[in-house]
Amino acid sequence: MPEYSQIQTYLKCDQNNFYSIIKNFSVTLNSLGLDAKYFTNELEWEYTDEENSHVGGGDYAQLLDNNGNPLHIRPYVMLWTPQVISELQESWLEVSLLFGSEEIVFNSSTGQLKDEHKSLLWAMMKHFSEQFKESGVYFTNEATDGRPWEALVCGAQDNMWAFDAAILPKHLFDVYRDSPKEMYLKKKGNMLCFARKSIWTSEPWHNKN
Repeated sequence: MPEYSQIQTYLKCDQNNFYSIIKNFSVTLNSLGLDAKYFTNELEWEYTDEENSHVGGGDYAQLLDNNGNPLHIRPYVMLWTPQVISELQESWLEVSLLFGSEEIVFNSSTGQLKDEHKSLLWAMMKHFSEQFKESGVYFTNEATDGRPWEALVCGAQDNMWAFDAAILPKHLFDVYRDSPKEMYLKKKGNMLCFARKSIWTSEPWHNKN
């Protein structure tokens, strides 16, 4: 199976707000130039505590033209429940964009990103952060997928910095106040931005490409 990198965020979710989250996700996808028909037409709430089932699924990988550089993006959602992660007190819905790592990574040994995709990835993260403010927006890879969010909700402090970039809302500022040296850092208004130096090589919020 191919390796993925992902832009991901998480929202508390039950049958009362599931469809409003999906609608917001669909609007966000459309604003990014992606097709959201799968989520508006096919995805349904089917989870019940007794059945220990889950809501989840991903649309097909869509081809986006990034200034002449083809990029495949797969929108994806997954419901994480207390039955799956015992430390959870309630269910959370992950909404994410999956990218084939071979398309966006320049150096597989270091994980350094290709210059031509950096500004788009950061712009998508920023757009996500404007729409979803509950748990922060993270850019992770195959090995760190989901780990920073689990660190927040499960208290696994060792994994709270397991991301290659993040845009965090104000209520998480204290949690992330001690930034490691390997991260670029920017604080602006109600957002706290991090980017791993070895991955981005320069501050992505200054990238004009």
